[in-house]
Amino acid sequence: VVLTQPDVRAPLRRLLAPVVVQPAPPPPPQVVHVQPAPQPTYVQQRPQRPRSRYPYSQTGLHLHLGGLFGDELAMGGGGAAFRIRPNPHFAIDIGGAIYGGNDYNGLDRVELPMTVDAIFFFNPQHRFQFYGLLGVGGSFGHAEGFNIRTGQLDDRDYAHLGGEAGLGVEWRIGRHFALNLDVRGFIRQRVDGNPEPEFREGSRTTDTSGGVIGQAGMTFYFGR
Repeated sequence: VVLTQPDVRAPLRRLLAPVVVQPAPPPPPQVVHVQPAPQPTYVQQRPQRPRSRYPYSQTGLHLHLGGLFGDELAMGGGGAAFRIRPNPHFAIDIGGAIYGGNDYNGLDRVELPMTVDAIFFFNPQHRFQFYGLLGVGGSFGHAEGFNIRTGQLDDRDYAHLGGEAGLGVEWRIGRHFALNLDVRGFIRQRVDGNPEPEFREGSRTTDTSGGVIGQAGMTFYFGR
């Protein structure tokens, strides 16, 4: 039997053997998801116009009372007009009226004028708005009674064409209501074809006449 002596240095060598340490593997790369930036949306906005304190409708109804005065002529009456106002500075009145009174010859006279007026507002942004007007029109009239020029009973029919111009003021009380006051001068020519002249003074005669119309009224505006 062969006896061998155990190697006591083996455990010591194992303890003193170098230890190889493996570095830890690097962490996996982090994946970052990048979302595309949203594209800005541009909305084109219309410029806001300043809102007027007294906005304007495009249509209205004008009512008035008035007096017509000429060469020894005085008549009173009233009328109405449909108003078209496409913008604050401009309007068109299409209307008619009825006047009654005494004429140059002293006859009882009734007239039915019809006019188309262009109205120009100078300061529509204010409560008190001044305006000028230009118009054209015609009228039909009838007169009868005792003629102070001839000393006889008379009966006549008239037709006239002419124009007018004037100045006035509109007091805008609210959005849908205004008061009006204006003065107009007119000139017209008789066109009915009657050979008897309308005006006679001595040997002079004429069928052209003129005068002044004063009107006071109100306007009702429709819509917004």
